Amino acid sequence: MLKVVPGEAALVFKDGDSCSLLISDLHLGLEKEMAAKGFRIPPYSMKMMDKVKAIAESNRADRIIVLGDVKHSIGKVEDIDWSVIPWFFDTLLDLFGSADVVPGNHDGGIKSLLPSRVKLHPSAGVVLGAEERVGVAHGHSWPSKEVVTSGKIVMGHTHFTYELRDRFGGRTRESVWLFAKYDMMKLLRKAGHKDDSTGSGELIVMPPFNRLVGGHPINVPGGFDFGPVLSSGSVDISSSDMFLLDGTRV
Repeated sequence: MLKVVPGEAALVFKDGDSCSLLISDLHLGLEKEMAAKGFRIPPYSMKMMDKVKAIAESNRADRIIVLGDVKHSIGKVEDIDWSVIPWFFDTLLDLFGSADVVPGNHDGGIKSLLPSRVKLHPSAGVVLGAEERVGVAHGHSWPSKEVVTSGKIVMGHTHFTYELRDRFGGRTRESVWLFAKYDMMKLLRKAGHKDDSTGSGELIVMPPFNRLVGGHPINVPGGFDFGPVLSSGSVDISSSDMFLLDGTRV
């Protein structure tokens, strides 16, 4: 059973006696970039950790899976990465029996930063569950054949938002969940996989767990053309559902 955690950018996946917490886009170390731009904020990683702990306790989760963009820096490992990421995952391993990472486009060099007990998966994703199968990936690259044919894909990467406007012209952007159907054969062929599986699957695009990162507005022209899966022509955007974190349908 896969369900959204109310009010949070997180999913809980229950399979038999196991309960996994799924989050995406931590962007640890973002504070350094914001400080360079003149914004001084308390260490946001601690606030995210408190949130993870509360969600884990309320759902009795014993495993955590991070769907990419663990770190904010791209390409190289920054000094802030060495101070934040090992601490963050050591703390996660105190809360959970196991921790997994599916790397994203920001995660170059991530293996050297993670404790040895953290399981690092290929960027093409991995399939979870035995009774119910769920494929998870970050979303910046083509998912594996196994992920596509699982019939349910969960990914992050997009940072989708919905732009709200008031009568005075003011604009705000709120994070959104996206739920859509995809054509299995079309996605397999676009991804270059030799498989004749047919039928439709469910795609769930998660909001970023780090609420300080920028957003990609979906209610502007070209808003959905982000990443290979959503740009592949295999996703039925016209009948998709979008929800704010508070559950409001947009």
